Amino acid sequence: MVELIDGVVPSPPVGKRTPLSVGHYLVLAAINRVICPHSKRAFAQWYGTTVLSRLVDVSSTTLTSPRFWDHMESVTCSHIQQIQQALVAKLADLFGMDRKVLIYDTTNYYTFISTFNARASLAQRGKNKQRRTDLRQLSLAVVLDEESGLPVYHRCYEGNLTDVMALGSLLDDLLAVVTSKASSSEADPSCRSTLIMDKGNVSMENLHALRKAGFSFIAAIPATWKSSLWSLSLSGYAPVEVGKASRVKVAQQSQSEWDSALGIEGKALMVFSPSFYRKQVRTLDLLQHKAHIQLQQLAASLPNHRRGEPAVRKEIAQVVRHDLLSQFFSYTLTVDGKRVVGLQWQWDPPKKVALKHQRFGRTLLYTDRQDLSAQRIVELYRQQAQIEALFRISKSRRPGLWWPAYHWTDTKLRVHALTCFVGLLLLQIVLKRLYEHHIAIGVEPLMEQLRGIQEALIIYADGASQRVLTELTPQQKELCDVLNIYDLATQRGNTVLNR
Repeated sequence: MVELIDGVVPSPPVGKRTPLSVGHYLVLAAINRVICPHSKRAFAQWYGTTVLSRLVDVSSTTLTSPRFWDHMESVTCSHIQQIQQALVAKLADLFGMDRKVLIYDTTNYYTFISTFNARASLAQRGKNKQRRTDLRQLSLAVVLDEESGLPVYHRCYEGNLTDVMALGSLLDDLLAVVTSKASSSEADPSCRSTLIMDKGNVSMENLHALRKAGFSFIAAIPATWKSSLWSLSLSGYAPVEVGKASRVKVAQQSQSEWDSALGIEGKALMVFSPSFYRKQVRTLDLLQHKAHIQLQQLAASLPNHRRGEPAVRKEIAQVVRHDLLSQFFSYTLTVDGKRVVGLQWQWDPPKKVALKHQRFGRTLLYTDRQDLSAQRIVELYRQQAQIEALFRISKSRRPGLWWPAYHWTDTKLRVHALTCFVGLLLLQIVLKRLYEHHIAIGVEPLMEQLRGIQEALIIYADGASQRVLTELTPQQKELCDVLNIYDLATQRGNTVLNR
């Protein structure tokens, strides 16, 4: 990674250079983000407590925050794109990635950047996925290679840019990074890279832009898009096995309503999942219960407070603002002059049942890959879970990774996103190696086990000394074998006991 970055990013001006290169600073920062995120001011103190201080031996003055900032300032948007291009080529050599199927999704991260800070144009207010609409946020787009599960592309962009708008703005950049000229020029969809997208990123303009850029696609279609498949009874669906213990029902349509608009021969699939149906039913029941309690509280307050009819109707609309609730809810108001003194409401169970049977458990998929079977299309779309898991890792507080972000200028925020992306990549490579050796472990337990692998310096009475690894648990010994930690310990002068 160090050589790859240094091959792209030039060194800082002479007066700001140190024994470490830009690549060293970024990779060390990425490792820190994965293990125990610190600010650049606290980095040197943490560094001295790890084996990194013996792998890359530099003074603490080299690792101060101004030195980090000097080297981060050398990285431009063009450099980030070139780094990703070189990284994808390296990953393709190491892991044989063909980049035929790519998973795309976006997320956002709130920040504590001041509202009046005009130097951070990336940080904007928008619809935050942690519901922190009171804070400015950054958005991040990530692409995973489906076969290897490794992230191959990222882009940090403005927090007020919607997911639908973001895709069109980064397609050219994405195409340059993740696809080869040969694959993008092929007319056959099976030879092009196929992008898998969730419905939040889908619009007719985006699908058209994907086709123009040389991508194929498998996309979930929003429920607002009209299709005859929505009204099809479940009796018209065919069962499909997905995985070892999962079964869904699928209805296909070879000529969809959107083919003519895109100038393609596409395929639409309506997928019914029983487990998804049950989750949606439980969610609706919880929303209805919560709304019922709020309506009771509102009705109890009306006799004692002077409330006008427009204000009460507005509050009721806020309580049942979820579209599905409003479709089987009705109410009447008792008005005395200009004052509302009573509220009566009712839920319509038959409408609720009809709504569940018509909409719940269904996902409408659309693709230009006519060569893929229904089973394969569903399996590929379900790989969205990989990127969602990656986002959960990036947002977790242990080990941390994205948060806290100690930067507030656009240049450093983009480099922060790059170091977090590299950290996620390194972590995924470790998890991939463990998975290949049939070791299933979560990120937090993995970090706890690795943190417990320590070394001790034994000083004997005659003045001789010996550096040894401390006693390891069976799981730690297994990790040492798979991740070659024993070899690293031996290279660092350790004696491995009880291996």
